[in-house]
Amino acid sequence: MSASALAEYLIMRPDAQQNVLHDCKFSRPPIVTANGEAMRALRTYNADPRRSPEILIRVKEALTIKGEDRTIKPKSREDARRGVEIIDLFGLRENALGMRRMALSAMPNLGTINIEGVEVSIRPDFLVGGGKKERVGAGILRVAKAPDPDACKLPSTKEKRGEHRREMARYLVALMQMLVEAQNGELGTPDRDLFFVSDLRLGELIGPAPDHTARLRAVRAACRQVREIWPSIQAKPALYRK
Repeated sequence: MSASALAEYLIMRPDAQQNVLHDCKFSRPPIVTANGEAMRALRTYNADPRRSPEILIRVKEALTIKGEDRTIKPKSREDARRGVEIIDLFGLRENALGMRRMALSAMPNLGTINIEGVEVSIRPDFLVGGGKKERVGAGILRVAKAPDPDACKLPSTKEKRGEHRREMARYLVALMQMLVEAQNGELGTPDRDLFFVSDLRLGELIGPAPDHTARLRAVRAACRQVREIWPSIQAKPALYRK
């Protein structure tokens, strides 16, 4: 189960929770993410102490060319244009995202961790600090569009979608802490104040919630629940018609 799916499960009502688990069990994840090229560039840029603009400029130029290339598939052109949009949006909101002042480095691939019998895949984009005797944290640059606050006309709907993203981010912070704690000090001593999600769509840096400890307990309780009901989840009939 992915960290984002588990975070969404934690904030959903029971009927929507069933949909999340169904999709986790039966949907095939994409081999390559649509935002892959843009995200690789943003990771490289933010892990660069100089924050060289050339890193993003080169990738944006390549994606712009790809987005206009009629010899490739429409889906590939669309993905390229989405990558350009992400890089442009990052440029507009970089200061608000609050990562420039941080000492970030590439996050090693740590694999999944087992939380109360559920294998959870948590993939932070950055390591914050580190060293066996140093404080350490981790961060995610969240670029996913849904739910998109900017696509709303009503302020109340925009705020609702924004709070949905913030709640997911707070649980992702808790999950990242659990991931680093599972490394038994190999990366350093986990400091919850060094874990964050920078949400590109909101233009906000989101850290631990005031009830962070309670959220850690909630994650474990949710995983126990998922472990119990997982065998009973059946594929929806629509899957058999594909």
